[in-house]
Amino acid sequence: MRYRLYRHPGVEQDLFDIVDLIAQYAGLDIAERKLEEIEQKLDNLARLPHVGTLRHDIYPNLRAIPVARKGVITFIVDDAELSVFIVSITYAGADWLGRVHFRER
Repeated sequence: MRYRLYRHPGVEQDLFDIVDLIAQYAGLDIAERKLEEIEQKLDNLARLPHVGTLRHDIYPNLRAIPVARKGVITFIVDDAELSVFIVSITYAGADWLGRVHFRER
């Protein structure tokens, strides 16, 4: 069974910022490959949403998983709605904890 993915509106900016950062130091080809890795991980969440570390201490039902070697995806699984809400995607030590609090539902 696939869960439906929803993204916080700020996630598109997160992805843009990640591509821009990587492109500046490693080139656009590598940045695009990292973006593909991230998108693949997001697609995997639709099939296997109960992965990652639960972080109830930060926000109820919040989960965090690593992605693309230096990234973190934070998300909330809603089993009643069969959905996954992507809260943030950060890279290279960006403050994902601050984004979670800023982007509360």
